[in-house]
Amino acid sequence: MDRKPVNADLTPPSRPLTRGLAVVVAALALGWTALVNGQPFFHPDTVGYVRGPDVAVMKLLGPRFASPWTQLDPGGARSKAEAAHGVTPPAAKHGYDDKEVMGGRSIYYGVLADLGARTGGFWLTVFIQGLALAWLAEIVLRGLGVISLRAYAGIMALLVVATPAPFFVGFLMPDIWAGIGVGALAALFALPRRLTLFDMAALGAMTAFAALAHSSVAPVILAMMLVGLVLTLARQPGFRPGLGLGIGALALVVAAAGAFAFTAMVRHTVGAPPVNPPFLTARVIADGTGTRFAKAGCGGQDFVVCRYAARFPMDVDHFLWGTTERDGVFQTVSPAERRALGAEQVRFALAVAKAYPAEQAMASIRNAALQIVQTDLSDFNYKPSLQASFAATLPAQTLATMDRTKAHAQAWPLARFWGLQSAVLAGLVVLVGLIAVGGPRKVRLDPARDPHAGAGAFLVMVVAGVLANGAICGVLSTLYGRYEARVIWLVPLAALAWMMTRAQAASLARPALRVVKPS
Repeated sequence: MDRKPVNADLTPPSRPLTRGLAVVVAALALGWTALVNGQPFFHPDTVGYVRGPDVAVMKLLGPRFASPWTQLDPGGARSKAEAAHGVTPPAAKHGYDDKEVMGGRSIYYGVLADLGARTGGFWLTVFIQGLALAWLAEIVLRGLGVISLRAYAGIMALLVVATPAPFFVGFLMPDIWAGIGVGALAALFALPRRLTLFDMAALGAMTAFAALAHSSVAPVILAMMLVGLVLTLARQPGFRPGLGLGIGALALVVAAAGAFAFTAMVRHTVGAPPVNPPFLTARVIADGTGTRFAKAGCGGQDFVVCRYAARFPMDVDHFLWGTTERDGVFQTVSPAERRALGAEQVRFALAVAKAYPAEQAMASIRNAALQIVQTDLSDFNYKPSLQASFAATLPAQTLATMDRTKAHAQAWPLARFWGLQSAVLAGLVVLVGLIAVGGPRKVRLDPARDPHAGAGAFLVMVVAGVLANGAICGVLSTLYGRYEARVIWLVPLAALAWMMTRAQAASLARPALRVVKPS
């Protein structure tokens, strides 16, 4: 692909080979948490992501291509867990059959996870995730005219040491791609003047894969596109939204096409579409409005969830994943009812909102606000319940390695890490505010020469994406510190880039000193 800049005169000279090596080194550094841990970090959902494409490979190419992830023996694993850990893993789920393929677990991220499993220990998955983040940061800084390798190294060092980014790079979940997608789309909105065609293609691919990797990313992209339109109508100086709007729209189409293709593949293979967990139903039940609606008879409408009104109130996690009739619904009902619960969730949530519009609006606003400020790293020390879940579902070799990790021993000082990261984030936000309000006025340069052009728009679009991520996850799912922690590392990146380019612009605007030679 042509790597010539769209506006060659606007792009400073660089050394691609040196910068490429710096990106690889940064990608390796971002994997430090997984290396220190002794293994990449797992989540109970990791099994679903890996097994989907793994089973597909076996069905297409034959049993000899089956991996330990395809050949899991839950009963044997459960017995081993009880013997080795002294804990009782979760009970078997009620009545699952061969035609139930669970939705909500992206097979496209699953391919990346399965590739890591098949190449040994998931290290390839971690490296690719780190490479995407490191490359994104390099493109952003170069697009802003920050071409010093020392500046790149300094910013990457801060991301590696003082943000949650390395934990999510080493996490076998699609979370890191939410942040990468937000950052890539923000760059496409704010920096089109200095991006090469190759940069645009790379950022577009990151955005599209992020939309494929998790269903929560597509609405965040849509929210960022709406912010981009608002900035355009507000005549934000130097803001050119065309590229961001175009790539954002393309990413949404790719996500929709990917979901359609997955559904068609599952329908063709097992004769029925995937079963979608009823997140929306669980959310309004937890909000109280859904509970009131169900206990009042659902307005005479025939919703399956109303058959279980006597079990409410119930929080999101218990509704979806509780395994007994006392503390769950979705996992305890028949396969036909599970499918019906997933299919009716949008209609049920809309009916609840229609019945209690003010109450549901207030609940959604409260959830959005709480999720935006709720961040933590608690997933990276494995609690006993997680250990039990892993013991019942992971292959023996993976489980044996996990037993020796810091996460399994709950030895990560997560409170200290989060304290440092919160202090750095707060300090940068305050510093940007002080410079913007009380610092010297922004210098005026020709946009072609101004390294600060686009930095403000990038910062605004990043903040918009981070806020949209929290609000959307809070409204549509359970409140979970991981959801906002997965993107918060973007704010230090954007803030530092803003400060660096402001300093460069001020330096360029100073009149050159005349040197008078002695006569």
